[in-house]
Amino acid sequence: MSIERELQQKMDVEKWLESETRHFDMCGSYDYCAFCDKSEETPCANAYLRMTAQNDAQEAEPEPSYDYPVEGDTEEVLGRHIDPEIIMKKKAARKSLSFAEKYSLQSDIVKERYAALRAALTAVPKGAPRIKGRISRQCDTYRRSGVIVAKITIIGKSLRINLPLDPDAPEFCDGKTPHENTGHKKVYECVPFQFKVNSKLALKRAIRLIELVK
Repeated sequence: MSIERELQQKMDVEKWLESETRHFDMCGSYDYCAFCDKSEETPCANAYLRMTAQNDAQEAEPEPSYDYPVEGDTEEVLGRHIDPEIIMKKKAARKSLSFAEKYSLQSDIVKERYAALRAALTAVPKGAPRIKGRISRQCDTYRRSGVIVAKITIIGKSLRINLPLDPDAPEFCDGKTPHENTGHKKVYECVPFQFKVNSKLALKRAIRLIELVK
């Protein structure tokens, strides 16, 4: 049995068990699903291997990050003089895109949700420690007094936020707050709770989670 087939069987079992536990089909909800080609014989395994290869490439070739002020406009924050033609060529060649490049491809709705998350994270009472954002190649990271309080990523057309919450806590496992435990990945060790922000309701829930963290 090939490595891909063995991995596919294992992932099928894990996906089925998690779907039973959460009472909804988990197909399409994992990080690797953004790399899926359902026409393949082992779609999940191949998608996972492609995602892993991209993550390894991103870690091997880090891009310098920069700070931005809390008051800055979203377009100015992410305005890096990105060439759309270059982005499309990179996509066609299946090359990884930076966070800013992925952001530039998103719809106005996704950009509005991102702005709402950023506003919720950076709004603090007068005199309280500020929460600052810092964009790197892979994500937008938020810190308060040096401690990471959130990471925002974009996978395909999916906006996601990672928070320092316990993914296994009973209050988050009632089916109303579908999430993933990504703590096994080094980049998410400090913020293992990953939540997709792909609807108005999800945005409201994400803001409540942010307030809980703050």
